[in-house]
This record gives sequence, C-alpha cells and structure tokens, in this order.
Amino acid sequence: MRIKHIVNKQHMLFIRYIWVYKTHMCFIQLLVVINNQNMDSRKNKDIDRREFIEISTKGAAAISLASFPVLTGCSNIETAKSSFGACYHDCPDRCSWKITTVGNKLKDFQASKNNPYTAGKLCNKMINFPNDVTFHLDRILTPLKRTGQKGSGEFIKISWEQAISEVASRVKGIIDQKGGEAVLPYNFGGNQGLVQGKAIPNRFFAHIGASQLERTICGNAAVAGVLSTNGQTTGVLPEDIIHSKFIILWGTNPILSNQHLWPFIQKAKSNGAKIVTVDPFLSKTSEEADWHIQPRPGTDTALALGLMHVILKENLQDQEYIDSYTLGIEELKEHVQKYDPDTVAGITGLAKETIIEFAKAYAQNTPSLIRVLIGMEHQVNGASAFRAVAMLPALTGAWRHFGGGLMHMTYELFGEALNWESISLPPTLANPKTRLINMVELGKALNNSEINPSIDALFVFNSNPAVTTPNQNLVRKGLERNDLLTIVSEHFMTDTARYADYIFPATSVLENWDILDSWGTPYLNINEPAIEPLGESKPNSELFRLLALEMGFKETYLYESDINIVKKTLESDHHYMKGITFESIRKTGWAKFNLPEKWMPHAEGNFKTNSGKCHFYDPNMESRLPDFIPIEYSDKEMKQYPLHLLTIKTPKYFLNSSHANLNHNLEKEGKYCLEVNPKDAAMRNIANGDELKVFNQRGRVYITVRISNKVKQGIVCMPQGFWPSLLKGGSSANALTNDLLTDMGRGGAIQEAKVEVVKI
Repeated sequence: MRIKHIVNKQHMLFIRYIWVYKTHMCFIQLLVVINNQNMDSRKNKDIDRREFIEISTKGAAAISLASFPVLTGCSNIETAKSSFGACYHDCPDRCSWKITTVGNKLKDFQASKNNPYTAGKLCNKMINFPNDVTFHLDRILTPLKRTGQKGSGEFIKISWEQAISEVASRVKGIIDQKGGEAVLPYNFGGNQGLVQGKAIPNRFFAHIGASQLERTICGNAAVAGVLSTNGQTTGVLPEDIIHSKFIILWGTNPILSNQHLWPFIQKAKSNGAKIVTVDPFLSKTSEEADWHIQPRPGTDTALALGLMHVILKENLQDQEYIDSYTLGIEELKEHVQKYDPDTVAGITGLAKETIIEFAKAYAQNTPSLIRVLIGMEHQVNGASAFRAVAMLPALTGAWRHFGGGLMHMTYELFGEALNWESISLPPTLANPKTRLINMVELGKALNNSEINPSIDALFVFNSNPAVTTPNQNLVRKGLERNDLLTIVSEHFMTDTARYADYIFPATSVLENWDILDSWGTPYLNINEPAIEPLGESKPNSELFRLLALEMGFKETYLYESDINIVKKTLESDHHYMKGITFESIRKTGWAKFNLPEKWMPHAEGNFKTNSGKCHFYDPNMESRLPDFIPIEYSDKEMKQYPLHLLTIKTPKYFLNSSHANLNHNLEKEGKYCLEVNPKDAAMRNIANGDELKVFNQRGRVYITVRISNKVKQGIVCMPQGFWPSLLKGGSSANALTNDLLTDMGRGGAIQEAKVEVVKI
C-alpha cells in the first residue's frame, strides 16, 4: 500500500506539473499575441524583451509559483547562476555588478555590494542597462547591408557569411589597389574593455598596414600637461579624499560625471572640508559647493599662474619642499610676475579680490587637494592649464600630507600591474610605420582629396563619430561619400550607422568576456558573459577574427580567444597583483590592487620626470613654462559671432552619445535647451522658452532657450550627446564646434567656438 501510495503521489505531482506548465505556456502565448497586436504602443512605452518576460512571469506567478513542485533530479529544470561584470563606459568610476540568470534569461542585475567604491549603487545611466541595451527591441541582431542612400538608414538583413565575404573582398581590393593605409579604424571609449576595444582589432589593423588613429579627442591634452610637471598622472587615490580639508574640483562635475566619488567628497565635507569648484558653468556640483569660482572659458592657465603669483608674493609657499623636490622656482617666480591679480582679473573675468582670497585659502588650508579630470583640456591652452594646475601642490607642499596633492587618473597603476603582452601588438607588428590620422580631424581626413592614399575604407566600432566628433557637418559630408566603404559594429542604428555600407551586430557587455582597467580607481574588473549572445550578435573580436580568416591570414595572433587574452592579462607577478588571479577575481568580479595603506606618491618627491623632481620650468620643452596664449579673432568674426559656446556634459542620463536614443531618457532630460545669460537674452529680445537658431560658419542648431545665470554674459552653453537625427533640423552641438588641436597632446580644442543666436 505504501509503495502504491508513493507512486500515486508522484503520478499526481507529475500531472499537476504538466497542468501548471501548459497553463503557464498558454498564458505566455496569450501575452505574445497581445504583444504582437500592440507593438507600436509597447514600443512607445519602452517595454523591451526583458520587461515582457518579467510581465509574463509575474502574471503567471499566481498560477505557477505557489503550486510549483520541487522535482529533484529533473534535468529540464535550470538552476540560477551568478556571474560578475563591470561597466564598460568611458567613466572614471568603473562600477562592478552582479548578474543572476536562469538559462539565457536574466533574473537580477545589480551593483556589487562588496566593491567599496561601487558600494551597491549604479549610476542613473546604467541602472536599467539590460533593458536599455541588451534586451531593447530596437537592438540590431543581424548583419545589415545598405540599400538606400547613405544616411537614409535603409538596410536589408543578410547572413554573416555574406557580410563577411563581401566586406573582406572589398577591403582586400582596396588594399591591393592603394595599400593598407587606405583603411582607417575609428574607435574610442564606447567600450573600454581591453579585449573588445583593443587586442584583436589592433592586431588586425596593424597586420593589414592600416592608417593609425590618434585617439586623442579626450584625455591626451590633460595627461600631456600633468606629465610635463609631475612625470605621472597618478596622485591622490579617490577614496583618500575623505582626509582632505580644502577640496578644489577644477573643471569637473562629479555629481554627474564621477558619481561614486561624490559620497567620499560629502564625507570629507562632513569632516570639515571646504568644497570649491572652478567652472565657467554653474554645474550641479557647483550648486552644492561652498564656493564657486566662475572664470571665463579657456582661461584656467592664467588663473593658476595668478594663484602662484599671490602665493609667492605673500610667502605662502612651502620653501623646504620646493628646495628639496622641485626644479625651476626662480624661473617660475619671474614668469608669474606678469600674472598679477589685476591682469588675471582682466583675462578671467573674476574680481581681483576673489583671486587673492582663493590663493590664500588654498595655500593656508591643509591637507589641500585639487581634483581634475578632463574638463578644462578642451581649449587651445588645454595642456598648459593642466601643467600649471599640477604645479600648485608642489608649490604649497600639499603632497606632504595624506589626502593632499593632485587627484587625476589612475591608469598608470594598471600599466604597471597587468601583463600587457597579451593586449599589446605582437613583436612582429610592434611600432608600425604607417601614417597617423587624428580622430579630431576625421572630417578633414575623409574630405581631403590631396592625401595619398585617400581613406577608402572606414571601420567604426565603440564610437559614434557623426555625433561625438567636432565639425560634425564636415564629418557627415565625408561619410556621405559613395566611394567610401564604411563598416560599423553596433547595437543600434546610430547616426553613424545610418551611413554604413554594412552593419555588424555587436554583443553587449552582458554577452562577452573582457578585462577592464580603470582610469579613475585602483580597482580591476573581469567581465564574464552572463548570457549567450542574443540573435546573431558577436563580439568585436570575433568580427575581426572572421575577417582575418576570410582574407586568408594564417598568423595565430589574429585568432586568439577572448578568454585566453583575459587569462594571460591577469598572469602578472607585479606586487600590485599579489593574490589576484583569474580564478580569484571570478569569485567577486573585482579586485583592488595591493597598494600601501597610505598612498602618498610625492610626499618625498619621487616624481617620474627625468630629474625625479617636479618641473616648474623645463628647458627641454618648446614652451619652457606654461603660458596663457589666447586665440586671436578678427573684428569681423567677433561681430558676426560674439558669443562663446560651451558644449559640455550636462545631460544626466547620457554618457557622451550612449543611451541618448532611448525615449525614457529623452523624456527625463526634457527639452534640448541653450543656457543664455539674461543680459544677452535682453539684448536680442529673447524670452524664456523661445525657439532659437544657434549658428556660425560651420553649421546651425535649433534649440529652446533657457535664460539663467548659470553662464556669464557673453557665454552660452549647449549640452552634448544628443543625436542629430532626433533633433529639429538634424544637427547637434558638434555642428558648431571646430577641429582645432590643443597646445600639447593633440587633443580637441572643442570649447573654442564662437556663435550667434537669433529667435525663430
């Protein structure tokens, strides 16, 4: 009887299981029908694949979950799996996350609670990342081939086999006819993973002898300036800011662009620190600061030299530190005589009393810290500004104190710690001799008929140059060339992808292996695929492996697997990596480098310059001291375009151009607005909410005016990152910016634009 009872019980459980399963599937099928009938309305509400799955799961919960039996030993029931990854965006925070999946379905996505820097919180750009990217209904999941005019966005679906065959054939034909330099890769910080952004792609392009891209649009001018003074960029580490008592946030807006540093700044403030911002725009951070210093755009070099003038005149410098660990103090003293408070006030638009008070407050409060990122580099004096600002901590001896000095980038830690042989070009390809083309000047390169060979093939991945590159209209003119073969690896139909001849569907970070360094923290992250690639998407690395194979290349370095590159990159005996291995980091997803408890790199000098000292003066440089050299505009130009245009990262929900295609983000951002000072608005009879045309010799943008004191008279501010195709008139901020280069580092002097505005 007992055996029969058990059998009957198991039989009933099985029947119950089948009933629940069928009921659940019928419910899902019903939702599929509803889904198909309401595609447009659902799309408008940004309901994507994951949300649909969640709706069906929650809708069936009352039927299934409460009554679902536990069937041990049933191979058809999949168990939950956890994996770890990290944000791949161009951001100093590099957040860690944890993902839970069942089969190929995502069940949970959350910030790492164990990483003390991520601290259980993702930024508002990434908190909904799976829905916004991986499972979004508009995601490209098959290869596409252009059928309409370039820029029309008209494509047909084709197979990977056809796409690879045709692209390989056309690229090979271009190389055979004109050489490898007729091919140009264009990629940047859209994906900062070392595998998907560098390893295999770099090997492929070096192998074919392609033109090299100078990836200098962001960061290089800042780095060049700081290196010329200190010989390294790694100064105070982010978490140590809590020990600072006087914090200057110079040209940076951490509330929006460095969100995980902000809690540490707030902790410092609760410990008694004073927060000062230096920014020509009244940012969110400036609104929260104790003191906002608001110079004219591009005058930071003069301001820093003016502070030095006051510090030296008032004898507020740390002479012992200067004598022991610096070079060129006498030359600096003489140089800053011309940057007296009256002169600097005339340049910066600040009151001379403000300059004097600022200098004294900085020199007399200990520990003092200056936080810089890249905000002030986008001017013709960009590198000089960083060079001058980097001198201030040595002049005052701020480096002596824990929490004092300069906080900039941390990428050098990774440069020392990781095994870069797995990422860098193999010896047979190292130091290529092919020409360099600066990414800032993409428009010029694509339209210059005199360069030999011309650029006839353009590969774009991890970037959206039709939006993010200056002189937008010249870039788009180049992309319109019918004789230019453009290949794009993407998630969405970006403004750049619309000009492509072929689009390949790229995996999202949830679907591929990678290793992620950081330029803003000492935390290393591994990224393990949480799900199998959706549709026909493939990693960037696989795209170039397939092209290499189709083109008949035999070299093994072109075919190394992603996971092998990740493993080899972590094989390092550097003391920063002690205890950090592929196996160990997979358990948490992240690891902090083994650094001294008190990281004070320049307490006793130890600068990485050729002398080992901080260089106030360098006889080996073309410009031996930093100087403020403004752009000279003609009277005609100033009359035509009297307003200085700032194009900055004010959007809260975009990161550069990423996520700027999402309806819910656009709704949260609100109207596309230009900040205009009340006096400038009154002079032009402009009222709040009016529609404007902002224009100069390069283009025009249609935008709504917002009258405020966030900018001074003579300055207007426009947000960057918006896609032109989604705006009235089809132009965004970079239609107005120019492609000038900075004084050092060959970065983009994007903030050197003059415009006029009229009401329409």
